[in-house]
Amino acid sequence: MEKIIFRKFFYDLLSFFLVTSLGLSIITWVIQSVNYLDLISNDGHGFKVYFSFIALNFPKIFSKIIIFSYFISLFYIIQKYQSSNEILIFWTNGISKINLVNWILKISILFTIIQLFISNLIVPFSQDTSRDFIRSSNIDLFTSLITEKKFIDTVKDFTIFVEEIDEQGEMKNIFLKDSVDKFTTQVISAKSGKIIEKGSNKYLNLNYGQILDITGDNYYESKVIKFNNTTFNLSNFKTKTTTFPKIQELNSKILIDCIFTYSFGSRETYTIPIFLCNEQSSIKSAKELFNRSIKQIYILALGIIASLLIFTDIKNPKYPKYRIIVFLGGILCLVLSELNSEFLNKSILNNFIFISFPLIIFILVYLNIINLNKKNI
Repeated sequence: MEKIIFRKFFYDLLSFFLVTSLGLSIITWVIQSVNYLDLISNDGHGFKVYFSFIALNFPKIFSKIIIFSYFISLFYIIQKYQSSNEILIFWTNGISKINLVNWILKISILFTIIQLFISNLIVPFSQDTSRDFIRSSNIDLFTSLITEKKFIDTVKDFTIFVEEIDEQGEMKNIFLKDSVDKFTTQVISAKSGKIIEKGSNKYLNLNYGQILDITGDNYYESKVIKFNNTTFNLSNFKTKTTTFPKIQELNSKILIDCIFTYSFGSRETYTIPIFLCNEQSSIKSAKELFNRSIKQIYILALGIIASLLIFTDIKNPKYPKYRIIVFLGGILCLVLSELNSEFLNKSILNNFIFISFPLIIFILVYLNIINLNKKNI
């Protein structure tokens, strides 16, 4: 009978958690997706890149929602069981309050493990994959961004200005600036031109103009080449969108290596192809690793805080006040979980204290529960 009772409680909790977490995640995801429309409107990427990018951002959003959704779900289900007197089923079947708390603790451990898996493996992988779409994509919609009498510098090291565009797409009085490399710049002007497509590549066909090759800052030794017709390849340009991986997108092992280098190792700066490890990045790595791992222990603390509701009868006149205090305690714990990593620095003692916060909260609340259980008995 106990298994059936606990199973029903778990299914009710899981159902409400999935509805809450997925609902909040989808709302947040839609809002962020609108903000990412800049990838098309400003950076010239195609819709395929855009939809792939925003789809791979969903695991990150879901991961951030889990802790909040778990506390809200557990708080709601316990309160619902008390309001409908379903909680009496536990007591009449010989299940003590401390047994129910310990069972909730087991569920909290399960959710913590799932969250650790998501935040340490799935989220970094999805974030890096989404960035990879940006790295490997060309600027599909760049040509649609070209407008009259406006300097367009969407792509890296390239600027284009067009004075007039007619209904057939013919452009008049075109100005181009192309930074070929760090030493050479080409300035191209043409009376007219039109964008043409050959397969998946786009070209700018220019008529009647000149090419000015400038080496360094020496304008006096620049070369001028006049032309009647030339073709400029637009498919080789890359976006100005950040393609270098951020801390949140790196593998946890890279972050751990950097932290140990500056906390217990040689404290020497080193560089790998996708990451520069120095004192500043080691602190950022510690904060990111905290958010991926230690922060998830707050799920245990929040599970125990919500369990405090079990020890007050709903008919008690002080129950509404007690319920508010428990809820605010959980919200305060959630706020602390978000701010905790910001207090980390290069001091090992300081970091140890702040890393211990979720465990300290858990122990204090659990000791209080043991005390309440003794009074109840």
